[in-house]
Amino acid sequence: QEELYRSGVLNDQETYWLKEFRGEIPVLELPCDFPRPPVQDFAGDALFFTLDSRLSGGLKKLAVERDVTLFMLLLALYTILLSKYSDREDIIVGSVAAGRPHADMENIIGMFVDTRVMRNFPARGKNFLEFLAEVKERTLQAFANQDYQFEELVEKLEIRRDVSRSPLFDTMLVLQNVEPAEIKTGKLRFKPFEYENKTAKFDLIITAAESGEEIAFSLRYRTALFKRGTIERMAGHFENIAGQVTEPVERRLEDIDIIS
Repeated sequence: QEELYRSGVLNDQETYWLKEFRGEIPVLELPCDFPRPPVQDFAGDALFFTLDSRLSGGLKKLAVERDVTLFMLLLALYTILLSKYSDREDIIVGSVAAGRPHADMENIIGMFVDTRVMRNFPARGKNFLEFLAEVKERTLQAFANQDYQFEELVEKLEIRRDVSRSPLFDTMLVLQNVEPAEIKTGKLRFKPFEYENKTAKFDLIITAAESGEEIAFSLRYRTALFKRGTIERMAGHFENIAGQVTEPVERRLEDIDIIS
């Protein structure tokens, strides 16, 4: 009976995802500094930046007022940024799910993380708050259907494999829950091992984490595609968008400027 129930749930979730990605699937074409290599190059680097307490506080206040999570709000901002860069109104962004949707899995040791995809439509004429509400609803639906495996979706969609790109999406957003920097137990003390990561699994990966009153970010990028100066400007453009949406002025997406 449990197997029949699970089978029915997965069939419903498959129907949801196939409907979500019906029709032409957009390819994100960002303005790169170098031609895309014919085969994916995973060499990468990261830029670290922080939104100050005033701007971070403004984002958190907006999230509370609009009844959205910080992840939903950052996804809306990041989608707008990608839309401005690509001049597209159909944007797919990847993320990750913990893969532990049931309480009885919380204390099981193991790697359950799976990939999730969010497709949003930042049309120029939409009001930002209207768009944010759409992002909230689509994110809730995506995570409500998270038992369906990403690789299954790619197979069902019959996406033509391109060795120069990742299937379905090229950029990712991750919101981390920061653990304590040090853990003590008795006379033992544990702290993170510092190492330099020079890889990038996707063209762009923006990772956010709350750090006290501020929100800290890393923007990881493929060095085969982007120069560091380009990524620095991109971080500045993201900050400009954040600053405008926290102002007490309703804006259409086309009126949000990435340049100060």
